[in-house]
Amino acid sequence: MHDDGVSIELEAAGGLTARVDRDGVRLGYAGHDDWFGPGGLRVTGADVALDDARQISGVDDLGAWRAATWLSDRSASPRIDASLAAYDDRPVLVFSLRAPVGVDADLATGVFGEPSVCWPVLDPSARRAGGVPDDAVSFGYQYMEFALPTSTDPGCADFLRWPVRPSVMMPLLMVSGRGALLLAPLDHEHEQVIAVPADGAAAADGIRCGWHGDLTSVPKGFSTELAVVAGSDARDCLDRWAGLLVERAGTDRLPRGIDTLGSHVSYWTDNGAAYWYRTEGGRSVTDTLVDTVEDLRDRDVPVGAVQLDSWFYPHRVVRPFDTDEWDVPPTGLVRWEARDDLLPEGVRELRRALGDPPLVVHCRHLSSNSPYVDEYDCWVDGEYAHPVGSDLYETYLDQARSWGVETFEHDWLVECFLGVRQLREQPGRATRWQQGLDRALAQRGMTAQWCMATPADMMATARLAQVTSIRTSGDHGYLVPPELLWAWFLYTNALVRPFGLWPYKDVFRSDGHGGSTDPDAEAALAALSAGPVGIGDPLGAADRDLVLRCARADGLLVAPDAPIAATARSFLRHGVLHPEPVVGASHTLHPAGRWSYVITMNCHADSEHLATTVGLDDLGADRPAGSDGTPAVDAVVWDWRRGTVERCGPEGFDVELAAKGWDLRVVAPLLADGRLAVIGDADRYATAGRQRVATVEDHGDRVRVRLAGADESVRLVGWTPNGAGVVVSVAGEGTPSRLPVRVAPDGRWEVLVELPSEPGSLTVDLRVE
Repeated sequence: MHDDGVSIELEAAGGLTARVDRDGVRLGYAGHDDWFGPGGLRVTGADVALDDARQISGVDDLGAWRAATWLSDRSASPRIDASLAAYDDRPVLVFSLRAPVGVDADLATGVFGEPSVCWPVLDPSARRAGGVPDDAVSFGYQYMEFALPTSTDPGCADFLRWPVRPSVMMPLLMVSGRGALLLAPLDHEHEQVIAVPADGAAAADGIRCGWHGDLTSVPKGFSTELAVVAGSDARDCLDRWAGLLVERAGTDRLPRGIDTLGSHVSYWTDNGAAYWYRTEGGRSVTDTLVDTVEDLRDRDVPVGAVQLDSWFYPHRVVRPFDTDEWDVPPTGLVRWEARDDLLPEGVRELRRALGDPPLVVHCRHLSSNSPYVDEYDCWVDGEYAHPVGSDLYETYLDQARSWGVETFEHDWLVECFLGVRQLREQPGRATRWQQGLDRALAQRGMTAQWCMATPADMMATARLAQVTSIRTSGDHGYLVPPELLWAWFLYTNALVRPFGLWPYKDVFRSDGHGGSTDPDAEAALAALSAGPVGIGDPLGAADRDLVLRCARADGLLVAPDAPIAATARSFLRHGVLHPEPVVGASHTLHPAGRWSYVITMNCHADSEHLATTVGLDDLGADRPAGSDGTPAVDAVVWDWRRGTVERCGPEGFDVELAAKGWDLRVVAPLLADGRLAVIGDADRYATAGRQRVATVEDHGDRVRVRLAGADESVRLVGWTPNGAGVVVSVAGEGTPSRLPVRVAPDGRWEVLVELPSEPGSLTVDLRVE
């Protein structure tokens, strides 16, 4: 603020504003001038007056900006400078903190979720009348494993959260029908937190954005940036913010399917699988797994990689096999090698007995009683430890490569970070750990799956090229019911999707047991995630037909181009906390246009019936479109579960759901001047996935479809208006061969296409009679 008391106003692109006056900083957008209430600067518990601001301008990697800065007094202890910048060409404000001479000690508050230096501290209870849209709600991702998505009113004081984890939401959004704002770090994601009141009684604590309470000191010049990002809705904000992190990192993300885990169906022994700490009827572990995998192959249930979970190596507390216990001890690993009592001949021999499939192998946090603590430089904190450098992980990976491991599954990331205080005491330690592991993976040609990641771990992947997949919801069949996990998965997918990550839904049993009460729903979510699909059935029980809804006969996953994720409308009323369906969407892009996949789910435990209408506008970037990318006004909707088809306009389609019910629609663009639509392979969830429907081209007088695979039948379906006939012929040299087509009164047509025995593709031409 100027000496004369005149306020400072900064304006970013899109009408995002920050006004600084005697009461603090107020954030404005979309015609409302106080979205989060007044914000201030607080240093080690003392509020700092926002006087004597300097106004400056400049250009950085994000573009041109104008800013207000507040320089600390030379006599202050600690000395903390603050600034607030508005970007000319982006709807972004940035709150920056800097320690010009460093802070040697006494910075920590002793509580991770109680930041020592805050900028801003926001007070929603002091928000001006009309400062935020009437329909606004707050939405956050809790700082815990799998980033629990949760929501409350605009006061941000009554989040439903996991009580054993910090009361920190990151990112934190305020969403409404008029637009949305997002608060999240732009850098140093492991050093920053956005703390919210623990409950309604603590509402006066406000929203505290800043350096977490376990940082004891910071070096000279240490600085952080926290962004305020404006957008049309929650998804727009998440995409813009993640895009900034990815742009800054400049990381070349590995393509989808670079590892077998991401390209083919896999077999898992994780929590929720039949053989997690269990064996089959008197068999050894080796015989159990070998017999099960051989049975899958004998019955043409295709599996690629095989996952070995935490049962294979010793922990501080060793969990017994073949008991009725349902406990997941969080104790750390003692040695990352096969348990002598389970795999006396080791992992390499187990892989050989399995037929040498690629392995996905589990690893977790380190126990302080591990012999590795004496062999490697480690921090020790109670029962936990963590290596200071990368050498222990390099030892793990060298061993893994000798076993035939392709993907290193790092589980319990949350315990690594929150379990060892020394990892949090100095800036950059968590970053060096994860980037060192990423480099070691790259040097060995291996990939990683992140599991039990916090929001900070998810943000960090912007700089981690080898992390190809990530778990985005709690363990299947453990602690919480499946419908809550459906919502968790869809909401957290919206967080990781713009980082280029492929979500993993977790293992499920295709036989409908072990918590998989609706295996069709689990399989649909897994397939539409475009990430790994892992089954965990017992010997002889896998449902081949269900598994093949996710993949071709050779096991290659048939997937969309982007992960299925909650649409923006679902952020306005959280589908677990309110009787409102959760709508998720994804898409496949072909030369002829964009195909949409829309899943609608009843995730509200107390609702026996829900009904809604899903409009084409609700689908956002997943909306069907023509060959030029123009959003479709009319489209054809395939009800995947009922096998029916209808034409719809922009108003979309109606959905009714029973308790724990779900609905899957494929929304296809109109082709051939509105006379034809192609749905794709009706026996796959992602009917137009490019692993099956390699291309669709619209040539006006005909539509050309190229089908991929070998030695299997494809039930190709589509639509014509008024039951018009369709001529389907196999393209190639000579006279095209016509295929018999069935046409239903509702316009649905169907043709069975036999793919040749040799791997490759077959092209068919479609013409309306």
